[in-house]
Amino acid sequence: MSKKYLIIILIFFTFNILAALAFYQQKTIQSPRVTFLNVGQGDAALIEIGNDMQILIDGGDGKNILDKLGEHMSFYDRKIELVILTHPDKDHMGGLIEILKYYEVEQILETGIICETAICQEWDKLIEEKNISVKYAQFGQRIKAGNIKMTVLYPFENLQDKKAENDNESSIILRIDTENDSYLLTGDSGFKTEKKLIDENINIKAKVIKISHHGSKNATSNEFLRLVNPQKAVVSVGKNSYGHPAQELLNRLKNMNVAIFRTDEEGDVIFE
Repeated sequence: MSKKYLIIILIFFTFNILAALAFYQQKTIQSPRVTFLNVGQGDAALIEIGNDMQILIDGGDGKNILDKLGEHMSFYDRKIELVILTHPDKDHMGGLIEILKYYEVEQILETGIICETAICQEWDKLIEEKNISVKYAQFGQRIKAGNIKMTVLYPFENLQDKKAENDNESSIILRIDTENDSYLLTGDSGFKTEKKLIDENINIKAKVIKISHHGSKNATSNEFLRLVNPQKAVVSVGKNSYGHPAQELLNRLKNMNVAIFRTDEEGDVIFE
């Protein structure tokens, strides 16, 4: 047998083995899997539902997100059913720009607040070029995908084309419910937004909380934590000069006996 045919056979079997492994990986994901991705100093969470449905919430600040999705999604799956941008800060939005370039995105959920930065202009341009459907977040919206339910808890009103006093305080806050678990994702919201939720008696109780603003001392108050009553907390954080996560925040979690998972120490944090 010639060397040429040996190479062809080797390529054929290698491809089939990789395809089989990818198929097996997808088939083993029966219940929803929620992964808080280690994208450095930024936020990104991937929800995988069944074998072929993904929801991506934020994307960190750059191309790291592409490597991360390559680790968690099959190489032949180039579609993301829903992308959620909590607010237009670079450490949440930058990676989503890369996603729009290299993946097919079916729908986007965002606040729609006025943003005139270069990165926001690129975001809007890509959405228009690719004709992606966009929805604007508002309290009470529900998204059902497979056996999970997502509920928008904040903002209370439609912010499309409105100027936000503070981008962080306009963050989309989501509650995600699966058959066995519940998650509260808080974007970069701070004490001000937390108080609004508390004053309106919004149900924020969840088993897992994604700590706001990478562990800032100005978010995730004692009262807010008491009402969430989480068993586990995820801090999405990387090397930074802001002092994140703040010791005050870590102490609040420890005093409530909440298990802490940090992406800068543990890498990707996976719940399934």
